[in-house]
Amino acid sequence: MATDVTTRLITAEEFMEMDLGEGTFELVRGEIVQVPPPMPLHGLVCMNIGAILWTYGRQTRIGYTIGNDAAVVTERDPDTVRGADVSFYKETTWPRSEVGKTLPPVPPDLVVEVRSPSNSAADMARKVREYRNVGTPLVWVVDPEKRAVTIHRGDTEPIELGESETLADLAELPGFRCPVADFFL
Repeated sequence: MATDVTTRLITAEEFMEMDLGEGTFELVRGEIVQVPPPMPLHGLVCMNIGAILWTYGRQTRIGYTIGNDAAVVTERDPDTVRGADVSFYKETTWPRSEVGKTLPPVPPDLVVEVRSPSNSAADMARKVREYRNVGTPLVWVVDPEKRAVTIHRGDTEPIELGESETLADLAELPGFRCPVADFFL
């Protein structure tokens, strides 16, 4: 006789309270998934982008940067919690003074995902869809191998910029201007 085994799905809040031991994990539709640690180039590019956005936020007082794969809830019931490589929040969206030990109550204004060799195109497209569906207005997918950034926003087609081009004139980040090549220094 067959026995049905039902696995209870985990909520975002339960996931954030768990001690999972060594490794990096995400919650995907209620189930814990271990992700491989990134290579050093991935970390370098994340830090470069984080520093650029931190400087922009500091100079303009528009917002602030969160990094280190900090949690972003991208789906509910069942819950998904992604570790965004870099996030940027506007002060008007989620004031920095409210950042604490709880999950963000709102999606970031910008999420940056840096592609690793272990990320398939389908994986990256799924993450972009999740961020966009939860209300993130701007998503950048940065590809260190191609030395390019793909901008996802609104209902428009994605735009890819190469290292000889400049990120500028983004309504979501007023006054932001940065050569794409600076992401890869």
